Amino acid sequence: MQNKPDFLDQLIDRASKEAGSDYALSKRIGVGRQTVSDWRHGRRPCPAADVALMAHIAGLDADAWASRALIAQYEGTEKGEALKKALKKALAATGAALVSSGAIAQEPISYLIRCIERLNRRRVFDSAMLSLAA
Repeated sequence: MQNKPDFLDQLIDRASKEAGSDYALSKRIGVGRQTVSDWRHGRRPCPAADVALMAHIAGLDADAWASRALIAQYEGTEKGEALKKALKKALAATGAALVSSGAIAQEPISYLIRCIERLNRRRVFDSAMLSLAA
């Protein structure tokens, strides 16, 4: 079994919900339904490109999530450490924090998604209030 990133299940869930199903998600990103199942169960690594596509479908920052997936691919290696330094801004954008041991601190993606949704609702509310005030 592959060592899958902690964020992958939640990302697949969110993208699948937006697409309508795992099957619909697989068609939108151009892979087979079994491939999505294999990613979910850690039987196959999920390429950074597909993480980016799922993030886009889920309404998240595709660049940042692709960077996070790329770093996870090289976790615990010299290249992984170099990628963490090179892509530090992308990690911050996805809510991951660099810690002194070099590991990525995994925050539950559901919390991050709720925060993003709250910010979006707040922006819509603020925009509506401004238009009413005008």
